[in-house]
Amino acid sequence: MRFGARLAALLLAIGVLATATLVWPVIGGATPASAAVPVPSQAKVALCTTAEWEANFRDCVDRLANVGQHIRDCVTAPTPSAPDQGLGGWFATRPEASSKPGVKGMYTEYGNAGYSYETYDDSGGCASDVIDPGSKVFNKIADGEIRIAAAIIGASNALRERAWDPSSMWDWADPLVEQATKAVYERVFSVFGIITLCVVGVYLLWRSRQSDMSNAMTTAGWAVLVMVAVTAIAAWPVRSANVADGTLVTTLNVVHEAVGPRDKSIPADRCGSLNPAGCKDNRPPALRASDTATETMLYRNWLRGALGSSDSETARKYGRALYDAKAFTWEETARIAANPGTRQTTVSAKQEQWMKVAQQIQQEDPEAYEYLRGARDSDRIGAGLIAILAAILFAMFDLTASVLVLLGFLLFRWAVIAAPVLGTVGLLRPASAGLRRLGNAVVAAVFNIAIFGTGAAIYLFAVDLVMSTSTIPGWLQVVLVWLCGVVGWLLLRPYRRITQLGGKDSTEVIASAGSWHRRFFRDVRAASQLDDPDHRTDIRVKNRSVVIQQTNVRPEARHEDPAQTGAGSRSESSPERGTEAPDSPPAAAPGGGSGSRPDRARPSRRRPAEWTEPDVPVENPSYVIYRPDSAPAPDPTPAPRAPRIRSEAR
Repeated sequence: MRFGARLAALLLAIGVLATATLVWPVIGGATPASAAVPVPSQAKVALCTTAEWEANFRDCVDRLANVGQHIRDCVTAPTPSAPDQGLGGWFATRPEASSKPGVKGMYTEYGNAGYSYETYDDSGGCASDVIDPGSKVFNKIADGEIRIAAAIIGASNALRERAWDPSSMWDWADPLVEQATKAVYERVFSVFGIITLCVVGVYLLWRSRQSDMSNAMTTAGWAVLVMVAVTAIAAWPVRSANVADGTLVTTLNVVHEAVGPRDKSIPADRCGSLNPAGCKDNRPPALRASDTATETMLYRNWLRGALGSSDSETARKYGRALYDAKAFTWEETARIAANPGTRQTTVSAKQEQWMKVAQQIQQEDPEAYEYLRGARDSDRIGAGLIAILAAILFAMFDLTASVLVLLGFLLFRWAVIAAPVLGTVGLLRPASAGLRRLGNAVVAAVFNIAIFGTGAAIYLFAVDLVMSTSTIPGWLQVVLVWLCGVVGWLLLRPYRRITQLGGKDSTEVIASAGSWHRRFFRDVRAASQLDDPDHRTDIRVKNRSVVIQQTNVRPEARHEDPAQTGAGSRSESSPERGTEAPDSPPAAAPGGGSGSRPDRARPSRRRPAEWTEPDVPVENPSYVIYRPDSAPAPDPTPAPRAPRIRSEAR
């Protein structure tokens, strides 16, 4: 019994095992079959919204499907460029903010790299028989246009950064200023200044003959002031220039922080980063302005040629990832320079990123992919032309303002060097025209820096507002940027500021060059007169000739009658000489009748109308002049009535 039961159990177990073996693959394979359904690549991309692509495109790129080997054999991704390569990179210098954590713009991170157009998916690849070979020519033209626009914006950014930070521009000039100023002071001012001081002493002795203490003290005080100022400048030449730089830079920074490009620091309550320093904007105002100009004038126009639009959904999602795939950052460039062996790995990673993003664009937006691979060559030429036009219109005022600010800071250094030379002659006040002109030029430079620094900040703020307003069409944005520059040009008149840096007309400065000696000898001639200090003269220069006109008469030469005082003050001869004033009316001939005419001297020139005595006799005055030891004056006898003379015969 037991053996039969065991045999039955064994057979039953074998049957169950055989049944399980036959049925289990069918039952177990049902669930994996449903789970093995291939998930389309769209599902991975859908996990990243447009906002996520704009916030962190690198994480979204990692979620894209890898490119197959058959596609790799058909396409050639562009090789990325460094921030300081090409014509635009010639003006680029790595800013300090690029090596710090915090908010960064495209110019701060990439410089002028990546602004070019290449053909993709056509050179010896799968689509080589579809694209017209002549399109390469048009794409090269468009590539040259966008590169020229990048060079213009790069030059504008570089000059602005140096203009708003003079320490980075003029550090090389500090040894020149120090050595040249001290050499000129020791070999020119210290030697020839003694001779000038002797001339000042002789000039004071000459002026002492006039008993004119005020002019003598003014001349002596001027010599002391010039001597002290030149000595102080020669003792601290670099510090003198840096003090002026620091004062103006502080003023400009206040203006730029108020009306310049806005600070984009993220508040602490909205900062999602674990490091609070990553939410701070460490960029100076000039660098923020460079980021604004690069993103609005270059990047947006590059997107129009690369994807057909700068505001489409495709451009917003994939534009930054495409640009990053064809441009090295400053940090990546520094790592490659430190370890050149990693260059090929970095290039391959960026080319892989380009192909993954391009494949996704081909699936989502075939029209944008036509732009990306270079099939819309004529539209690319138009986008490049708009980029050049926008860059030129923007840089017209921005470049001019930066050049004027740079000229102002450069003038400070040349003024420090030229002060001992001009001060050698300028110790003598009548010969201080050159030193005064130098002072006027320095004052004009101060005003130019303040005016054009403020104007550039306001202009960039207006450009930022115009280009960040999405409701304004692209063509209207370019026109508004140009109009803002024209208004700034008309109001500030930069050309006149350059030619009138000394505060005077340029033609007058050229015409009066070397005229200080004429003014000096004119002063000497005026001082050599032995008249009383009250005998004042009015010296006027007219048609390069000196005209001395007497404006006041000595008290003893004045008439007692107030009616004759005005006429006497205008006369240049005293009554003691018995001569008649040239402006007095002619006297009538004695005993002349109605037919007689007075003798008149022919005037040498036309004189302005002046007051003359009336034809009626003078009445008794209503006052009496008391003179000691004098008898009372008898009643005046009435004067004979003067004959009437017609007005046309006068």
